Amino acid sequence: MVVRGAAAGAGLLLRAPEPSERAYQAFDPSDWAWEFLRRNGGYQADWRAATPRTLPCAELRDGTMLLRLRRRYLRAERWGLYAFADPLRPARKAPVFWLPAISRRNVRARCDMVSERANAMRLARFRAERSAVIGVDGVPVVTMKGRGFNVRLVASGWHVLTRPAAVTFELDGFDDLATRIECLRMLQRLTKPGAPALAGRSPWNANERMFHALVALDGSLRGRSYRDIATTVFGQKRVTEDWSAASRFLKDRTRRLVTKGHELMKGGYRDLLR
Repeated sequence: MVVRGAAAGAGLLLRAPEPSERAYQAFDPSDWAWEFLRRNGGYQADWRAATPRTLPCAELRDGTMLLRLRRRYLRAERWGLYAFADPLRPARKAPVFWLPAISRRNVRARCDMVSERANAMRLARFRAERSAVIGVDGVPVVTMKGRGFNVRLVASGWHVLTRPAAVTFELDGFDDLATRIECLRMLQRLTKPGAPALAGRSPWNANERMFHALVALDGSLRGRSYRDIATTVFGQKRVTEDWSAASRFLKDRTRRLVTKGHELMKGGYRDLLR
């Protein structure tokens, strides 16, 4: 797929592999946020100017992917990231580490390193795809992802992620209490057998509008007409039948999808993370 930057740094041309439609069906909001951000010309330009452009992750013995930072990457932080991720790589193929401050889907915990005992917690107990980043503040942030969901554990004190820890969950007052409780319930479910299957929630119905907005954005960035974009999204038969209808419903819907796609690319992706 050809993606042309339309924000700052416009003119940069990328040929980026796309996930399959089946992969889109499993996306969570952070995946959609990355798909829109990686199409942003300003982000692409900052990534190209960065040294290094990407940082290597280590795989822990329990399968958790870990990125440890020795310094801050302020340009990446302006985009809501700890460090730059490669815009050529689609969601679930790129290690993308969002700053906790831009998301409400976080659970904060105080962790104490302990020896093996009944109430000790290991990361491997959470039955999900796990990635972790440890910033210069030394606080691990562990992201757990599955089919249509994600939740982050801000694990203060869990300095050695391969070791067990006694975990005490914390709430920051009553702000966003419902979201915090939902995230805690999700973490609890992830410790149960068969957790990934239980966690999935009809993602395709929820994601269809995001998918259409992304297709419309790609068409717009390539310079395609609204009718061509509508044909890609809705199919030739429907466009032939409805494009010239007096209601202008299909034309207006296509314009709204294009507008939405550009809004999400230019900064609205942050709203998907909240």
